[in-house]
Amino acid sequence: MLNKEKILNALEYALPVTLFDVTDSTNLRLKEMCRSGDKRLQLLCADHQTAGRGRLGRSFLSPENTGIYMSLLLPLPKDDLPLTIRAAVAVCRAVEEVTGKHLLIKWVNDLFLNRKKVCGILAEGVEDMAVLGIGLNVKMPRGGFPGVPIAGALEADEDREALIGRISFHVLKTMEEEKGSILSFYRERMLLTGKEITFMHSGQEKNARVVGVDDKGGLVVQTAQGMEILRTGEVSIGSFQVSAFE
Repeated sequence: MLNKEKILNALEYALPVTLFDVTDSTNLRLKEMCRSGDKRLQLLCADHQTAGRGRLGRSFLSPENTGIYMSLLLPLPKDDLPLTIRAAVAVCRAVEEVTGKHLLIKWVNDLFLNRKKVCGILAEGVEDMAVLGIGLNVKMPRGGFPGVPIAGALEADEDREALIGRISFHVLKTMEEEKGSILSFYRERMLLTGKEITFMHSGQEKNARVVGVDDKGGLVVQTAQGMEILRTGEVSIGSFQVSAFE
């Protein structure tokens, strides 16, 4: 069971925190709360999810006592930089601060450690707010992640509460941070820069080399036809896959 006081001590903000032993999806619960009129900036966490969700309707395995399954209700960003990019930077900063581990970002919202995906991020609009969901594998569950060979874990000894608190702290900080400094950090941690990739665009498969990320978070690629900026679609490199944001 997660401890609210430990989370608040690490968070350093007087933020409303709701904890569940088990729920279907923290994003779903927080969206329901927002639609019912509770639009306070707040944090919701669960020890276990029965229907954790990733992007494009994919499932996110959420076993008990091993991971962080959290959602924040936030105002919409003040600029055109996607919330998922802010969140990826925030998680990287928090994980390094708490555990010393150096995560890499796989555009646009997956975080990797030792070539294994350890974190996924899902941002959804609700009313005039945003729900930001973050799933982070802290420990490998017994038996691993069946059918998901790319999944890994931090294998960190620190309390999950410390990570939840510091992730929330850094997300809130990025909401006020200049997008130039966020993009600078994001680009430094980019896993795909310089890599040869395949992507689907308008139903066609194309090959390209990743050049970088533009000022709006789009993936800049060099194709045989010239430079393109990807904002939607599927990108793959070897056995890895990453989705563009919708």
